[in-house]
Amino acid sequence: MDVQGRIKAGLTLSFFVTGMMAALLAYPPSASAVEVGCFCTFVFVSTMFVIGISATLVVKYILSKKIWQLSMKRTALITFIEVILLIAILAVLQTQYYLRVLVYLPLAMLLNYALTTAKEPALQEQKMAKKRATMAIFSSLVLPIAVQLMAWVATELSALITFKEVRV
Repeated sequence: MDVQGRIKAGLTLSFFVTGMMAALLAYPPSASAVEVGCFCTFVFVSTMFVIGISATLVVKYILSKKIWQLSMKRTALITFIEVILLIAILAVLQTQYYLRVLVYLPLAMLLNYALTTAKEPALQEQKMAKKRATMAIFSSLVLPIAVQLMAWVATELSALITFKEVRV
């Protein structure tokens, strides 16, 4: 009886919240042009970020399968750490973007070289250091190229978007 009562209370609460959300979506409050612009920019930047990270993961995984046998889990971990490294470098160094990338590349190469290891000792002995270094170099170049491509796409798309319909 107690479990059924909790389920009914949970369903009642979820229906109430869904109803409130539907009402708020049906009758939104008026928004200023700044609020609409900030929201659209947030959605736009978030979409570009997801597309950029996804493209980076796919390219790095394909590259990994061709040069060095890494699992998708390991590739995603390396990419996640690389994104944190890139954001940290972009935040710490307040200079031109290309100088920041020049600082990022050796650190990312070392990170990729350290994290691209084989699971079994026999596989590790068979793979040469040159192949591992090649994988690390190419893998460290993928993220900055993806960032550049996403910046170019964002610039082109934002040139197409106008807010003429929004009243100030």
